Amino acid sequence: MATDLTERVQEIAEARGIPESEILERALERGVEDLWIDLVLSRYMNDEIDRETAIELVGRDRVKRAERELQAVEDDVRWGMSA
Repeated sequence: MATDLTERVQEIAEARGIPESEILERALERGVEDLWIDLVLSRYMNDEIDRETAIELVGRDRVKRAERELQAVEDDVRWGMSA
């Protein structure tokens, strides 16, 4: 698995014409950003932070999408329980 990762990093670096270290830095930044967004939305969905705080931290579009996704899951569960 590490070899696959190393090869992918090398291929991306070659294709972009930038050092592998920059690829790794960008990947880490992107990964941390995704984890941060997941944490904020999870806290919002669990009523640990309010909607406005969530919007300030991750943006209105992400909060609205999370609300729609939660609503879809809840609708599916209700439908499944009534079938």
